[in-house]
Amino acid sequence: MELINKEVLELKNDFTLNSIISFKQDPKLISAIDKLFQKEKPGLNLVLPERKLDFGEVCQLLKGSSSNNGEFNELSREEALNKRRELIKKIEKILEDINNIAQSGSTPKLIIRNQSLWSNCIYDLDRVTLKSSQVAKTSTLIYSNADDKSRFNTIVFVLTKAHELLSKNLSVTRRELFYQNISRFRSQSKLDVGVRDMCCLLETPPWSLGIVATAKGLIAGPLKMFNADGTVVDCMASGGILVPQDISGIKEFQSTAKFILVVEKDAIFQKLLDEGALVRLGPVIILTGKGYPDVCTRQLLCRVVKELRLKALALVDYDPHGYEIFLTYKYGSLAQSHLSDTLACSSLLLLGVLPDDVTTLVPKGARLHLTVLDKRKLISLIKRPYLESPSGIRIKEDLTGMLASGMKAEIEAVASTTAALCDCYLPSKIIQADYLG
Repeated sequence: MELINKEVLELKNDFTLNSIISFKQDPKLISAIDKLFQKEKPGLNLVLPERKLDFGEVCQLLKGSSSNNGEFNELSREEALNKRRELIKKIEKILEDINNIAQSGSTPKLIIRNQSLWSNCIYDLDRVTLKSSQVAKTSTLIYSNADDKSRFNTIVFVLTKAHELLSKNLSVTRRELFYQNISRFRSQSKLDVGVRDMCCLLETPPWSLGIVATAKGLIAGPLKMFNADGTVVDCMASGGILVPQDISGIKEFQSTAKFILVVEKDAIFQKLLDEGALVRLGPVIILTGKGYPDVCTRQLLCRVVKELRLKALALVDYDPHGYEIFLTYKYGSLAQSHLSDTLACSSLLLLGVLPDDVTTLVPKGARLHLTVLDKRKLISLIKRPYLESPSGIRIKEDLTGMLASGMKAEIEAVASTTAALCDCYLPSKIIQADYLG
């Protein structure tokens, strides 16, 4: 922290004299970024649990350790067609069974893995993973039950819609699907639960069924995305570009970046671009989910990290919500635990804001008191089972310390002076390799 304090005192200088045009990176920063860029050989850093793995988990680990030098293993047309046919058959089988049971005079039922229980997840593969159907606790939806009927009907409707999309090889966003049937659903959350339940039944992600999420995140930096339809998206644009909705449709990534910086909120994302972070901290890719990250942003981060084998660092507020956002990127979420292998970036490291940053850099007047809701959120986070892992213990200690101090702080409070983020705080943290996770 001495390096940070020393540079903070130097921030009284006029930063306009240090224009981006004449800017030269500190050799120490260049060396630190180069160390970040030292690509690890695939397959050498698998974290194996002590318990016995089933065949599906072994296949997933092997799949995750394979490498194609940054190129996306695109399914051939025949393979994609076969996959669609299999999903169509699965959907038809479920709908046929429901229809046959109803015609026989019995009450239709659907058995869904319960995704509201942390105990229904496995944590020893460095992410929150929903247990298999054979061992997971389930919820049985009975059509004769008034409370279950609405959810049951929603699942059947979404299955029917997915069948149509697969048959015609079309796609639709969840938002579009909601507005097409607004009188049926009344709320977006009701549709989202139906899509989640359907994906659990079929054991496949929604994008494989033609249902994609609406992206809200932004990405900027030396990254090109080559889509299956032949179009190319260049992320080196002023203000960044919107994260694509169809991440699975990206065929290949090309980048000269040496690491990825994930920031919690749009305001800091824009501030970094305005300060010239792509040059001062570059070559770097900067990504934001604008708060709690959407599925597309999480999916894109996972693919870029995996396929380009880049280190990813996170910058979030020192408060319960900031840490929860980091944990969601890193371990995954309970609601999306069935998709964790494509959404959880287990190698993500927390760059800041850390407790030492607050005590040494944030003036007492800029430190905020935790609210009752903040404390409730902290207690909930501390109890999460995956924080008992070796990598999670330190994060748990930070959360416990935050609760004990009763204080929180925003990113802006750590580096409030003009250009302080790019010229002082972030370079110093990277040079010191001061990461958590």
